[in-house]
Amino acid sequence: MADTRLERLLRKPGRPREISFLELFFDLVIIFALTQLSGRFLHNFGWEDTVQTLILLAAIWSLWVAAAHLTDWFNPDEPYVRALTVVSMFAVLLVAAAVPNAFGKHGFVFAGVYVAINLGRQLANIWMLRGHPLQEQMVRTAVWFGVTAVPWLVGAFLPATPRLVCWSVAVLLEQVSIALGRPVPGLREAGVEHLRLVGDHIAERYRQIFIISLGVLILDSGISLSTTRLDIVRLLAFAIAFANAVLLLWSWFLPRGLDLANTIDQQPRRALRTAHIQVVGLAGIVVTAMGDQILIAHPLGETRAVWSAGILAGPFLFLAGRAIYAWIIFHRPAWRAPVGMLVIAGISPGLLMLPPLAVAVVANLVLLAVVLSYRYIRLGPRRAASGSRLEGLLRKRERPREISFHELFFDLAMIFALSRLSQRVLNDYGLVNLAETLVLFCAVWWVWVATAWSTDWFNPEEPYLQRLIIGIMFAGLLMAAAVPNAFGEHGLLFACAYAAIHLGRGLAIVPVLRGHPLQARSARVLIWFSISAVLWVVGALLPPLPQLALWAVAVAVDGASAWFGWPVPRLTRPQAHLRVIGEHIAERYRQVYIIALGELVLVSGLTYSGTGFDSIRTLAFTIAFANAVLMLWSYFLPRGRDLGTVVNTTAPRIAVAASYCHGLMVAAAVVTAVGAEMLIRRPLGETRVAWIMVIIAGVVLHIIARTVYGVVMFEARRPWRGPVALCVIAAITPGLLAAPLLVVAGALNVVLLCLVLSYRSAKVDPPAAVST
Repeated sequence: MADTRLERLLRKPGRPREISFLELFFDLVIIFALTQLSGRFLHNFGWEDTVQTLILLAAIWSLWVAAAHLTDWFNPDEPYVRALTVVSMFAVLLVAAAVPNAFGKHGFVFAGVYVAINLGRQLANIWMLRGHPLQEQMVRTAVWFGVTAVPWLVGAFLPATPRLVCWSVAVLLEQVSIALGRPVPGLREAGVEHLRLVGDHIAERYRQIFIISLGVLILDSGISLSTTRLDIVRLLAFAIAFANAVLLLWSWFLPRGLDLANTIDQQPRRALRTAHIQVVGLAGIVVTAMGDQILIAHPLGETRAVWSAGILAGPFLFLAGRAIYAWIIFHRPAWRAPVGMLVIAGISPGLLMLPPLAVAVVANLVLLAVVLSYRYIRLGPRRAASGSRLEGLLRKRERPREISFHELFFDLAMIFALSRLSQRVLNDYGLVNLAETLVLFCAVWWVWVATAWSTDWFNPEEPYLQRLIIGIMFAGLLMAAAVPNAFGEHGLLFACAYAAIHLGRGLAIVPVLRGHPLQARSARVLIWFSISAVLWVVGALLPPLPQLALWAVAVAVDGASAWFGWPVPRLTRPQAHLRVIGEHIAERYRQVYIIALGELVLVSGLTYSGTGFDSIRTLAFTIAFANAVLMLWSYFLPRGRDLGTVVNTTAPRIAVAASYCHGLMVAAAVVTAVGAEMLIRRPLGETRVAWIMVIIAGVVLHIIARTVYGVVMFEARRPWRGPVALCVIAAITPGLLAAPLLVVAGALNVVLLCLVLSYRSAKVDPPAAVST
């Protein structure tokens, strides 16, 4: 019997832990929002400005909570829920773009979009839930959103201080209404069985959004480093900022054994408490990001009390959020975090006139003490002793598809790396620079691939491997910071960081595997990366053109050696040792591609925020966002394809081919980000053939990559859709060369939309008959 409309709309309990690809894509918007908020803190230190920023943070966070609850109550695979999620994501982007001048000329944009998405979402839900007990609850929520809309909209027309008062009242009303259950006379509250959130799923969303929020620390500190002189002092400051992010990550997930999912299932109202409590820790992350920028820009230079206070305030707020979280959600006495707060408060008067570098070191030492105190606590049943480090590394995963929080944290570094690559292309469209950027991209991509395979071959929950991931991530960030001048003064830094990643990983793993058959596999990988490391380091000492040639050879060596299974005479290489877990590696490829599209959205948002909110640029921003959504949509079509199954049932080499295909798709996202920035800056202004060709190249490369992916991975026999789209683009290109960028991008989006719609109608048969 077919499911009814409501049965299809509401989430079913099957596989509740899984987070849909659209939910991850939505969550990446938070990086842009928090970047905007930390930038606002950096330029406005006054008390009133601080309160303004906190009010904006509370509003943005409430939008995320509403979207997270929407995809928890409803089935995220339903077209209605997907459409509403995409609309909500665009609204959050507009709200975040308005943050810098939300208490100035863009106040009505912030308030208007905020009110529109809240009321629009509720009215749509009321219509979709007609006949269900949840409908009355949605009506109650809509009534309260209507009440709070008044101070939001009225405040938008007032000067800054009265606006702050009105918006503070609005935020307070929203929180009070939630605490009271949003009462409305004559309307009954839905039963707890209808309001209950799926503990596994919502706990995963909170975990994911927290890790993604830490991405703003990586992005802001990385950008600050790449735009300053890379001397030893600033590299040390960056290392301290990175250590700060890692300590925040570890402290939130300690002590081990705290089960948020089970807590929410047993007491559903704690899900709402969790949402409100996490905003305190989120504020700590925003302030920490501001402090990191100060630290890297002025590590030992001018000292200001307000700078020192800002650097200390971030960890202080974060520890406050951590303490409240443990106390209210888990009813645990949280003395460690409060002690850390007292230490920071007690020593802060003596630190206010010290250089930012010294202040940050002290703050990190306090955080480290808190983390170490948590590491010796374990709640719930203890896991069986793992035995040796070798046994811990080789332990099989309980859930093959699940990605550890260290893996997600590592993947977020790709946003910074890809943003540096896109900026490099934006600054120079010459063929030599494009070739150089391609080589740099291949190096960055191969670091990600090799690390993803390492966490697939070995257990990412093993502390030894987690520390290795963190070390690789730090070296990868140094590589990314060196990208702008990698063929100049920072070439040696780039090459040494790249070599250190691959050699360090091998030297860390091979000794642990002593006596195990898998040692030969890791030794072969180490030998081949040692060969290419020589080419990388020697090339960094040469002039630019010979450097490019030698580095291109090094890239070819790395890629070809992987394709042939890293062959080394007298070292056995059974095919079984090269296999990866299909479900896991497929999830990693999917995740990194979505993150690459998140970089596209981030670049578009930052450009739009910095160029104004006129109607033409808003239309350009909308087209850029639609482009990212279409690229994401096309990746998951036709339905029914399962990369994990393909990897598990074919030769190990197919997983290497998957890395090449995804590398092409990620490269397309980078080129598209360059085109999006140009589009938003000059939608109807001066046009150049080079600009137009970059915009066209991004879409063409995506279609080629998407078609190759279908042919290579799924043995598509009739890959006609991609070639037809390419022929259409080739036919219209002469007419687009003289058109404004807005027209060019709009036309290409139409082609992409038609391609996506054709994929939607495709039926997936056995691999030999798959259509692409």
